[in-house]
Amino acid sequence: MRKNRLVWLCFSSIFLMGACSTQPAVTQSFTPPPSNPENSQVVSVQATPIPPAFKAGRFALQIDSQPPQSFITSFDLTGGLPEGTLNIYNPLGMQMARVEWTAQSARLLQGNQVRESSSLERLVLELTGAQLPTAALVDWLSGKPTPAEGWNVDVSEWHLRRLVLERVQPAPRTVLRIAFES
Repeated sequence: MRKNRLVWLCFSSIFLMGACSTQPAVTQSFTPPPSNPENSQVVSVQATPIPPAFKAGRFALQIDSQPPQSFITSFDLTGGLPEGTLNIYNPLGMQMARVEWTAQSARLLQGNQVRESSSLERLVLELTGAQLPTAALVDWLSGKPTPAEGWNVDVSEWHLRRLVLERVQPAPRTVLRIAFES
């Protein structure tokens, strides 16, 4: 249970670092069937595919509970809502957990263990015992300072690619710091 809480706390605090990545332009060639040799031509089409949303970085979570808890980890996020994947890494860079979700289901993978639920919100509730703003959480990890009830979203360090999120209600006070890779 403590390990699941740690993973969820890490998941809920993945607001510290992220970077965008784009894929190179793809060039495809198409040669139409020749009707006669004089009209043969090669048409080259260049298109840049739309890359999936990708953010990476570090986050630190501090919970003013008894005893106080704090976690520092790195993450990468692909996608968003309604579909996405979040990987959580320990300080040595080894993957601790992977959370995958769609509009219809969500699952947590930790080593050989798999935990499934009907939605991301329900999975978070089962893991933490708390109703957390999962839509805002995914946005925060994506670098979007979305407001959420009970949370203060501080964008004063955005020029440094950082978000600071503080939950004041309900207790205990929780601070999540996200630093995005650039």
